[in-house]
Amino acid sequence: MIGAVFLVILWTIMYGYMIAASIDFGMGFYLFYGQYLGHEGRFYAPLQRWLSPTSEFMNIGFVLIFAAVIGFSPEILLNFQTPLIFCGGLAIVLIVVKGTFFALAELLPRGSTASRVFSSGNGIIGIFIPVVLSIVLVISEGGFADYGTGAFYAFVRSLTFNVYFWSVVLIAVVSIFYISAMYLVQFAWKMGNEPLTEHFRNYALFLSMPTVLASGVVFLGLESQNPEHFSAALDGLWPFVLSLICLLAAVTLVFLRKYPWTFLFVMLQYFFALYGYTVSHFPYLVYPDIVLNSGLSNWAKSAWFFVFSLVISIGTLVCYLRIRCWNVADQKHHE
Repeated sequence: MIGAVFLVILWTIMYGYMIAASIDFGMGFYLFYGQYLGHEGRFYAPLQRWLSPTSEFMNIGFVLIFAAVIGFSPEILLNFQTPLIFCGGLAIVLIVVKGTFFALAELLPRGSTASRVFSSGNGIIGIFIPVVLSIVLVISEGGFADYGTGAFYAFVRSLTFNVYFWSVVLIAVVSIFYISAMYLVQFAWKMGNEPLTEHFRNYALFLSMPTVLASGVVFLGLESQNPEHFSAALDGLWPFVLSLICLLAAVTLVFLRKYPWTFLFVMLQYFFALYGYTVSHFPYLVYPDIVLNSGLSNWAKSAWFFVFSLVISIGTLVCYLRIRCWNVADQKHHE
């Protein structure tokens, strides 16, 4: 029972962090682009109200995920020290640097050269954090056991020439821009900012096709990296089909300018995709070396886990985003 609850909590943290972090990282980059490359500072000003020092605490979610996975199976740390230390250490450094850059950009006079430099660094570094975190997914597909407790440079070299790694990097980066653009359409619409709504509507529609293509590339990369997982994903294809249907529904609503339910379909799109990937990955935590408890693995494949994870993760995320949106509206009211 405790393991089942822990699994749902871990799932909620992973899924919630993936969506919420993508929104924040994407907004940071769009703000950097708009203010310092597109020269549209005032046009992008509402994004500044969303980004705040408190949002940087969300990156603690990464540390919680990392600690939870290690607690779930200490064998992972024992057998994969080099990859995990490399991934975790680099991610933590990037998170700290990003948070520092953001704080300095906020504290320094707005429009100063130093503030522009730190704001640019904040926007750019945010794109690299998911890239680093994606290394964990690559490791979980197997083929890296030889670098478990040493051979650091050999591991980095192997990762650099790994097709699946670059396919995961592609979907991670594209998803940041797609998720944040989709959310910004609804966010700008709720704020009553029609020009910003139309601006990000164009971005969202444009990014929908690269998102589909990147998803296909990930499947091809998975086939080359781990044929067994690829076969299991094909056998349980229904979550990925539902994910594609949700993407088409979200894009259709944006195209028709029907914004109230748009981002709910985006959340469902990534929920089904992550659910399909996770369930088809079980019982393995790391192919083929580390296996999840058979009883817990079977429960994770049950309808109960699907229902609980869907309700709790989507409900938690909706509440979080609504609170953040209210805070932004309150800031706007007091300005």
